[in-house]
Amino acid sequence: MSLILFLVLLVCCCGYSLIRGGAPERIGAGLQVGAFALNLPVHFLLDASGYRSAIVGTAVIDVLLLVALIVLAWRSTRFWPLWVSGWQLAAIVAHLAKGLDPGMLPAGYAIQAQIWAYPMLLATAAGTFRHRRRVAAGDPDPAWKSMPA
Repeated sequence: MSLILFLVLLVCCCGYSLIRGGAPERIGAGLQVGAFALNLPVHFLLDASGYRSAIVGTAVIDVLLLVALIVLAWRSTRFWPLWVSGWQLAAIVAHLAKGLDPGMLPAGYAIQAQIWAYPMLLATAAGTFRHRRRVAAGDPDPAWKSMPA
């Protein structure tokens, strides 16, 4: 994966969501930026195997991101967090697959673990765009589901 392409997409999509999004969009973008920021030192300092073995540190961060995204999907009124959570789960399955099959080619593991970040970023930006459209149309756009007292 091209790191420069990913960084451009990360800055554009998450920057847009952080500036123009509602609370769920800002939280989702913040979670994705935070996970990326945590993954950089973990991947390069602790898990520098070049995807030749299962990357435990990155997998832990991915699981924590999945849990946070599921909570976001559960609490928010938005639909996009469900998709983002599903794609994050797919990335975790790649870590599990490498753990079960250590002979998996490093390039295949790298692609499977990383490819899902692209649609996640695009879905977050699309969710922000849809939020902005609802707000501009004057539609009520509650961010959170009402919880029973």
